[in-house]
Amino acid sequence: MTNGRAWRLGPSGGARRILYRSSVVLWSVGAALPAAPAPAAEADGAAEPKSARHHPSDHRHDRDGGKTRHQERKDSPEGDMPGSVESLVVWGEGRRNATTDGTGSYVVKAVSMGKMLMRPNEIPQSVSVLGRQQMRDQNLNTVDDALKQVPGVNVNFYGDGTAGMTARGYALTPQFDGVPSTGGLQMAQQFDLAIYDRLEVLRGPNGTFQGSAPPGGSVNFVRKRPLDHFRAQGSFSGGSWDHFHADADVTGPLTASRRVTGRLVLAGTDRDFFYRDAYDRRWTAYADIDIHLTDHTTLSMSATGQKNDTTRFMGLPRAADGSDLHPGRDSFVGADWGHTASPMYELGGELEHRFGGGWRARLTGRHRVTDTRMHYTYVNSAVTTRKTANFVVAHSLIQDRYDGADLYFTGPIHAFHRRHDLVIGGNYDSDVMTDGGATQNSRVNRGLAGLDIFSPGISSAIEPDITTMYREPTRQKGVYGSLRIELLTSLHLLMGGRISFYEYKYRNVSTNAPYVVSLKNNAVPTPYLALVWNIVPDIAAYVSFTDSFTPQSGYTPAGRLKPDLGQQVEGGLKGDFFDHALNVTLAGYRVVERNKAMVDGDLGPVCGRTGTSDCYRAAGKVRSQGAEVEAIGRILPGWDINASYTFNDNVILKDSNAALEGRAYAPNSPRHLFKLWSRYRFAAPEQTRNVWSVGGGLTAQGSTFGTTRTVRQGAYVVANAQVGYQFDPALNVSFNMNNISNTRYYQRLGNIYYYNYYGEPRNVMATVQGVF
Repeated sequence: MTNGRAWRLGPSGGARRILYRSSVVLWSVGAALPAAPAPAAEADGAAEPKSARHHPSDHRHDRDGGKTRHQERKDSPEGDMPGSVESLVVWGEGRRNATTDGTGSYVVKAVSMGKMLMRPNEIPQSVSVLGRQQMRDQNLNTVDDALKQVPGVNVNFYGDGTAGMTARGYALTPQFDGVPSTGGLQMAQQFDLAIYDRLEVLRGPNGTFQGSAPPGGSVNFVRKRPLDHFRAQGSFSGGSWDHFHADADVTGPLTASRRVTGRLVLAGTDRDFFYRDAYDRRWTAYADIDIHLTDHTTLSMSATGQKNDTTRFMGLPRAADGSDLHPGRDSFVGADWGHTASPMYELGGELEHRFGGGWRARLTGRHRVTDTRMHYTYVNSAVTTRKTANFVVAHSLIQDRYDGADLYFTGPIHAFHRRHDLVIGGNYDSDVMTDGGATQNSRVNRGLAGLDIFSPGISSAIEPDITTMYREPTRQKGVYGSLRIELLTSLHLLMGGRISFYEYKYRNVSTNAPYVVSLKNNAVPTPYLALVWNIVPDIAAYVSFTDSFTPQSGYTPAGRLKPDLGQQVEGGLKGDFFDHALNVTLAGYRVVERNKAMVDGDLGPVCGRTGTSDCYRAAGKVRSQGAEVEAIGRILPGWDINASYTFNDNVILKDSNAALEGRAYAPNSPRHLFKLWSRYRFAAPEQTRNVWSVGGGLTAQGSTFGTTRTVRQGAYVVANAQVGYQFDPALNVSFNMNNISNTRYYQRLGNIYYYNYYGEPRNVMATVQGVF
């Protein structure tokens, strides 16, 4: 349960290129993260430069702090990473460090989820980055498809263009350019993937920068930024079931001095689905302008808009015992007029100033509005032997208004003849939801009873009136800090944390009732502690401890439950191989979450807003533990790979229902999960004409259960393949075949009535891509 949103879970509720001559991009990752990336190639799809690269053993911190800009550039030759944050700031001004667009590589040289730039092997938690090159190679156009490629992440389809994302058995929460958001990821519409440079995914608690959140982790959506030179690129795809997608991306300077740069991205999708009567139409526009006010100050402003019209499909039913009815994969249950419309608009702004001496400040803000209208049907009881069912017609209106701001300062501190790095800041996050829903069932309208499951013939004129609307503000704010202490040249202690303030309240708008403060948590600490040791130049060992807290929506007789409290211990090894072309991570973790909501069997349904809901106790306990292995990068010239294996054992340790103790906790969360994508290019990196490439991948996972434990599915494997041909530097074509063995499986499991969705049968997609 989540604050104020339990009704939505069921159907009834319905950087960029581093700035020209001025500041370094605005970076953000975990609790106190150091580092420096190697430079990326300039042209989209070009190979990485072959110049010398910096190794951890060569890392020495500058101590004089008095070098000029010219001297620092001279000390850091082309292809090298500088040895300090001060020189990194200057070195980064002419290069795209964390930016992935145009690198031609799956490996990122830096991660930006915290407040300072860091190499992946210096982050003491599991972090994966899906960059622009892999998105392009696999023809990934949606956030859902992109996150399916990330190690350990499960994406659970909801049948209307939204999904639920989990890792380690817990929900993921979003950040947008480093600004945390209470909502906007789970069961929420997403912008087209064309506007993003990369998705950074941290698995495990991120309490220092995220605030209140489940211990699953964070997804940082990093949008594309303007370049200081002209470039245009675009693609068009067409495939099975009339699936079409197109995007165009133009960027460059807007003034002769290049102090004003801009970027415009347009994208559109028009598709039908493999099941009957379903479609998705959406159009996205994104614009960004960067204004370099001085050599040390940069202002960025962006605007994004998206409109969509999507079928609302609640999925297939199962037999009363949970077994599969084996309907045809093109089966559709419900009225063919069911739909979701969710126009979405966002404004963003960012101001950064570099003070010198390695210190800088960054202020980022965002405002997003989503207006959702849903009108659809679903099954609420069925006689599957007769293929008849009783239906419900639902009508929902939801407006979410997200506002967020983040301000931080970061820079070096010199003490005890060593250099340490400090981040201190604060952020604010608000989600004001105005929502209401109404349903009509077979008890009210007998015309909804005993209908054919697959052809119910329900009239669209049945649209229940919404008579009650609620306004539900959820706001949190907090202050955070992190410190990276250099104990030895090869040994760093990271320590930090956050103090959070959280409030959820609601009011009945229809009756003009006053606000009721339903949940309030003040000064909740989430500490963080880690140790990173470079055993040898290219291999680091780490161990970390971090806290999390998650507000809950259940009620005791005295009011809302206390928040969940989670702790994670993680340790592992991270290595760079083949001259930093391949990153390998081996991690083990253990998460324990306490104060989970448990039904209080000693009390009747006398709790909640109306005094008619079940009562709960904050006394449950769950544990998630396991291991992850990830390898991403280039293992041979022209051969890129992204492979991962995740073992996750999540179990209920304490529950009011003793029969559940010792059983798996998380639905749709396999114990074993293997993901692979590999692509080979039959030419040297510098060859850009008449080049063939082949790619392939697979996903293999163990058995899972749905939101009802009787609904289960065994293990399955799905494989994909690709053939590509590059005519010249500006034109590339590819042909993808997905699910080449036509495996029949469910991509998501629910209960015996709905939320069971087949995975796509065998399908093809042809794509033309151009860069100018």
